Amino acid sequence: MAGNISYGLLETAGSVDALDIDIGQSGNLGFNYFHNKFGMPYDFLLKSSISSNHSLFVAVKDNCKLLGFARFEKISDETERTYRGKTNIVNHSVHLLRSIEVHPSHRHVGIGRLLFAVSVKYLRTNVITMPDNPGAARFFKEKLKFTGLNPGNNGLSSRYRDYLILPYPRARNMLKTMAGNYPRMVMPELVGRYEALKFRFNMGKSISGEDLNEFRILFEDSRDLLDDKLMYEMYSFLEEFDD
Repeated sequence: MAGNISYGLLETAGSVDALDIDIGQSGNLGFNYFHNKFGMPYDFLLKSSISSNHSLFVAVKDNCKLLGFARFEKISDETERTYRGKTNIVNHSVHLLRSIEVHPSHRHVGIGRLLFAVSVKYLRTNVITMPDNPGAARFFKEKLKFTGLNPGNNGLSSRYRDYLILPYPRARNMLKTMAGNYPRMVMPELVGRYEALKFRFNMGKSISGEDLNEFRILFEDSRDLLDDKLMYEMYSFLEEFDD
């Protein structure tokens, strides 16, 4: 959760029916790429992705309004090696990002980046993709930090020679990096509650135990995303109220 937006994996085709999917028609803003290019209904696209065993991640506002989606297809399993009884991963799996799209009225505010970061954290994988336009290429290279792919280094065939890749070590840390750079976007409730309580404290106003407990819960739930600086600030603040 980030504010009133939920990010997660859709696991059944039936769950697509519960989504409010705004399609761009007659000059109105809405999802438009697949509709305009292929005449493809979006509910069919999303259901087909799930039935094809692709991983479909979505960003949803107020539990049903679709703001964005990302579709991943696994093309390579991870490989392991056992040496002296200890098993290590030699190469992580590789997923092809088939598409990622954000509703036009919700672009350029970080939803696409956060959706992607949540996805790769869950998948624990290398990600490759082939942008089909210059704008998409800039997004992948500048915002998501994809680089050129060397097929030989990942055991992939030469057919992926011109693809871009985000290696697993960088993908694994993406969500925490985003939380450090944009804490208000990734953890809006935690940051908002902390600043409100800190303001009351600095003004000499009382803070109820209930407010503190709610903040503690948010703090504990977000520990794995906090950078050292913010972690220390919030922990020190809580210590002010410990007996």
